[in-house]
Order: sequence, then structure tokens, then C-alpha cells
Amino acid sequence: MLTRRAALLIALALSATPHAAQAQEPGLRKSYGTCMERSGGVTSAMQECISAEHTHQDRRLNTAYQSAQTKLSQQRRNQLRDVQRKWIAYRDADCALRADPGGGSASQMTENSCVLDKTAQRAVELEALLSQ
Repeated sequence: MLTRRAALLIALALSATPHAAQAQEPGLRKSYGTCMERSGGVTSAMQECISAEHTHQDRRLNTAYQSAQTKLSQQRRNQLRDVQRKWIAYRDADCALRADPGGGSASQMTENSCVLDKTAQRAVELEALLSQ
């Protein structure tokens, strides 16, 4: 039998994770939503979807960051580097906070989904910086 806490974590993870059932986060690919729909709510399948999309979004973020580094003045490059380091620390700490250490796979999925969403959002922000 599930404890009340475990049931709450699973409900939270399932409501926060399948982006196809909700308005999709900016920057996430449609194929991610499709993958999540096809997962049938199976945690391992959902984790695979999150992992694949995170790999894509991380590449996208790094590409935008590297492009910005080549286009900005030295002072602005240094500022961007410092901001990016702080953003990574913030993202990791904030997403870790969302995961309950005793929450099992649902908790880990919540953390991974958070990292994915924040990475996609940051990629959008860096791409916008390039268009200024």
C-alpha cells in the first residue's frame, strides 16, 4: 500500500511531467510531447523521453552560449560566463529541492523534468540574447 507521501509524490510527478497533456514549455520539441503521450505513464519510458529531450536541449543551450561568446565583447562574455555559472548552480539546487530524497523514481522524475524545463527555458533566453 502506498503511503500518503508516496501517493502525493507520484501525483505531483505525473501532473508536472507529461507536457503533452498540458501547455508545452517554451522550446520543447513536439516530439517530446508525443514521446510522453506514448509512454503510457510508465516511469522508465517517461525517464527516457526526458533524457532524450534534455540531451537535445542541452546541446541547443550550449550552441547558443558558444554563439553568444563569439559575438559579445570581452566584458560581456565575462558577464555571460558568470551569469551562466550562477544559473547552472541555481537550476541544479532548485530542481534538487523539488526532489524528495525518499521519494523514489517519481521524485527523481520530478527533478529530471525540472532540469529539462529550466534548460529549455535558458536556451530560449540565450537565443533571444543573440537576436538583440
